[in-house]
Amino acid sequence: MLGSQPDRPFEEVSLNPALAPLLCAALLYTVSWALGCSRGSPGSHPADGSQLAASESLRMARQRSDDKPVPAISGRKLTLEKTAQRAATSLQFSNPEFGIAFDAPKGYVLKEGDLPQMDRGLGYLGPIPMHFVAPGGVRLATVEAPEGVHPGTNIVNEFFTVSAHYESTAESCAALDIASESRGAVVTRDVDSVAFHGFKEHLAASLHQYTGTYLHGYANETCYEIGYGVATVGEEGAGNLRRLDPDKRLMNLEKILASVRIAAPEFEHHTAAE
Repeated sequence: MLGSQPDRPFEEVSLNPALAPLLCAALLYTVSWALGCSRGSPGSHPADGSQLAASESLRMARQRSDDKPVPAISGRKLTLEKTAQRAATSLQFSNPEFGIAFDAPKGYVLKEGDLPQMDRGLGYLGPIPMHFVAPGGVRLATVEAPEGVHPGTNIVNEFFTVSAHYESTAESCAALDIASESRGAVVTRDVDSVAFHGFKEHLAASLHQYTGTYLHGYANETCYEIGYGVATVGEEGAGNLRRLDPDKRLMNLEKILASVRIAAPEFEHHTAAE
């Protein structure tokens, strides 16, 4: 064609040798970035080797922890823990010779053996009694509320007492030395699987009143006596004192009754061992 230039063969473009390293580096970065994106989740950066190793170690540690057996707690250890807890929150009494024990609230006064002559007892009504029909009874312990715990009220004293008569008989143990005019309702209780029987007891005078309960139970050739009660100022002497309900105080004392434990006396254990 007129004025047209003749066809030229394809011309080769020569590459500047100085640019070759830059182009290779860019190509390698593009390939590595594409591979990393395809392996990772969208929008996240791939974890390096140290992170993967730490994650795998944590997973294996958790698996070993899950497979590790939990040591069982023995019954003896549980008993010791409960005993320690009880000792921390209560006042404990135990008499191995007669095989009897109980817990009282902390803050109360525990007196072992015979009561002193100056004990507050039942106020003007006399000392805290024992009600065995035959001589030979032994007072083991008495718990009383501390003086001043009920200031400005009609409460004189509240007590819980335990006594025992060894080599007693079941027949004599069934009787209680309580005057007929002082007896109230019959009371029957099971105390640590031992049957106890007794009476409500009440006394009154011009200035003081007393309401209580006395129970006898027979086990281990022993007559056990449990008594608890509340002495209050009588109607004539109450004046402006704040009146507390004696029945509610008796309910608190019955919590001590619920804690009583009776077992074979210590000397019987020695005899059996011999």
